Amino acid sequence: MYYLCLEDGSTFAGTGFGAVVPAYGEIVFTTSMSGYLEAITDPSYRGQILVFAFPTIANYPMEKGIMEAGVPHVAGLVTKEGHAFLTHGGYSSQLSAFLSASGVPAIDGIDTREIVLKIREKGSMRAWISPDPDKKDFSIDPLAQDLIYPTVSHRIERIRNPNSGKRILFVNAGSKRSVINRMADLASLTVVPYDLDIPDEKYDAIFISNGPGDPDSPHLRKVINYVRDRIGETRLYGICLGQQIIALAYGAKTYKMHFGHRGSNHAVTDGKRIRITTHNHGFAVDSKSAESKGIKITEWDANDGTPEGLADEKNMVSSVQYHPEASPGPHDSMDFFRQIARELDS
Repeated sequence: MYYLCLEDGSTFAGTGFGAVVPAYGEIVFTTSMSGYLEAITDPSYRGQILVFAFPTIANYPMEKGIMEAGVPHVAGLVTKEGHAFLTHGGYSSQLSAFLSASGVPAIDGIDTREIVLKIREKGSMRAWISPDPDKKDFSIDPLAQDLIYPTVSHRIERIRNPNSGKRILFVNAGSKRSVINRMADLASLTVVPYDLDIPDEKYDAIFISNGPGDPDSPHLRKVINYVRDRIGETRLYGICLGQQIIALAYGAKTYKMHFGHRGSNHAVTDGKRIRITTHNHGFAVDSKSAESKGIKITEWDANDGTPEGLADEKNMVSSVQYHPEASPGPHDSMDFFRQIARELDS
């Protein structure tokens, strides 16, 4: 028997699978109905226990070619029907073995609808997955540590597109593989860790990736200052955490959301059309502070008004809060990459 213990004092009993170890983190939920392997390996989930709102998980094969990183980055998993011990198709045993090899525990048989409602009402909170419901300590903030460092390779990696003479500096703040691959289709990339001394070279654009944690963390101050110094000099693009880093570089503010946006069915609008997009973020840019710094809000969440797109045409800056590479998810937002391609050629 395993237990899910929440910061509000509630405890849920279930069946453990994956690694036989305890896990501690911020508990969050995703509304995606598919793409479980992409979610588990997304570096933006570092330090978080992920709840799948959709009940049936791991009922199709694990195709490791779609992984967003080489290992899982979630702290733990919570499922309703994770099929951890069913032999049908062998899919569930694949997931359990994959998690176990990476030291990630999971708990199955939990009423995830109740957990999701609790998070929506009370907000994201700290949680434990453990075989012992009495041994738990919620005093440490799981997001206070440097969540990016373990996810970034500390070396310069050049990914060249032989059909392009354009060069992009790709600042890796915990990027998904699919983002790097998509950008490599547009130009020659120089991929650098977020805390590296950036090469003093000329680039056609600078791209700041997605990643985990608080954008206003001291660990990110170096890259924020770097971006601030490049405003107006070089084209700047960013997604998710990258958008927040750009906003902070302008002097705008970010804030922690009540429970965040995670999933592949979030409606975003520019006032004329609505697109369904993929999200994974617990922080957002404050609209008023952004506009006060001369940044235009180009898109926003159709439900709660969260800024989903920022632009400063004069200074060649454009960013989105969602994940336009849509891995997993619909391809409504692929226009962002086409926009980058057009602007690089202009």
